[in-house]
Amino acid sequence: MNTKNFILLLTLLLFETHAAKSNSLTGVQQKHTKGLNTSPTSDNPSTEQRLLQMLDRKDFFRLKTLLQEKKDELPQYIVLYIEANLQNAFNQTEQSLLTIDKLLSNYRKSLSDAFLYKIYTIKYDNLFNQYHYKKAAEALKIAIDKYGHAVDSAELTRSRKEKYDFVNSLRKFPVQKMHITTDVSIPISLNQYNHIILNVSSGEQSENFIFDTGASNIVTESSAQRLGIRILESEASIEGAVGKKVQSKVGLADKLWIGDLMFENVVFKVMPDELLTFPAANYVIHGIIGFPVMNQMKEIEIYKNKNINVIANPQKGNLCNLFLDNTLPIVQFEANSDTVLFVLDTGANTSKFSSKYFAEHNTEIKEKATSNTIRREGIGGTADNNVHELKNIPLKIGGQKMTVPTIIVLTDELSYLTNYDGHLGQDILMSFNKLTLNFKEMSLSFDN
Repeated sequence: MNTKNFILLLTLLLFETHAAKSNSLTGVQQKHTKGLNTSPTSDNPSTEQRLLQMLDRKDFFRLKTLLQEKKDELPQYIVLYIEANLQNAFNQTEQSLLTIDKLLSNYRKSLSDAFLYKIYTIKYDNLFNQYHYKKAAEALKIAIDKYGHAVDSAELTRSRKEKYDFVNSLRKFPVQKMHITTDVSIPISLNQYNHIILNVSSGEQSENFIFDTGASNIVTESSAQRLGIRILESEASIEGAVGKKVQSKVGLADKLWIGDLMFENVVFKVMPDELLTFPAANYVIHGIIGFPVMNQMKEIEIYKNKNINVIANPQKGNLCNLFLDNTLPIVQFEANSDTVLFVLDTGANTSKFSSKYFAEHNTEIKEKATSNTIRREGIGGTADNNVHELKNIPLKIGGQKMTVPTIIVLTDELSYLTNYDGHLGQDILMSFNKLTLNFKEMSLSFDN
């Protein structure tokens, strides 16, 4: 395989390694029929069924609009249930928690066990993203112990082994804090794979880390020791770029500086150095600053190969084209005149269409594309994949139009892309002089 076709795809899943898998309740509801039912009973489903099916598909943007139009036709508990999900998806964690409290206080008897399981997992997710680990663990334990019988065994196992075991190991950790009073500028550079590199320090020691929306906070064992990050014996699971799960330990940075920005109580997954070393690419990763830190930054302006500005007081805007799938940012835009949903992944050097997109556009892609083979290397090993290459794909994204000279279409399924049309990497993200990522308003925009 020649160098051109060797692609280092650093696509690390986040704290919930199954984040992109659907938590669809269709099917399980047949056995637990106290109230809500997402399964269509005819070719013309009711408004309630349509909305719940859109929720299962994570069709949040259209769902948000349709809910406003149809509110008066729906029972109040359906409205609250959908609103709690939407607020969670659009990072309105406090509003979602209040909606959940109202739903459970007034309408618990109207809810099936399958939906109660889902509600408590949403509560867990909200609390986790607020860094309230003990409360998050308690909410997830209720979901698993009391209502876990209402979901399939694979989903329950993932919740127990990959979510609960990790968050429970954090239950004594204090809340993560960021100290900011004015806008902060952090110098960055781009490495040979277009990964954003920034300097992280603790005490007298510093190290260069990758800035990656598609990852959790990760550090090698040697860098953790050098930076004074406390390493616990608790283990956490990560799914790497090639779909293999690897084990890591849990670490806590009491104080961490990113440029002139200071954080307290930052959780890391600590990995053996060899798992972040890629000899074939002559590449070593010391650590990654991922979504849990970015989310607290709220508004981030990235100037290509220059600096990141963290805005102290994010401005309200009109654009909303992002939502969260657990801790995975998803962006909506237009590609080839289709509306698509892509995982936003600054740790991926190239953007790709998923096998889902390939299945939905199979005939057109085979007519226009050329076939190739790529090698993906990342945490967990390497994998060779047969792909198709499309040329000159028009995009409309974040207020800008552009044409991508070449984009790969995957034919093999990657678990984190199961529900999505692809992932958006640095080849597109760094095509513009300025990228603004706003986790308060949930928007991604570009300026030339």
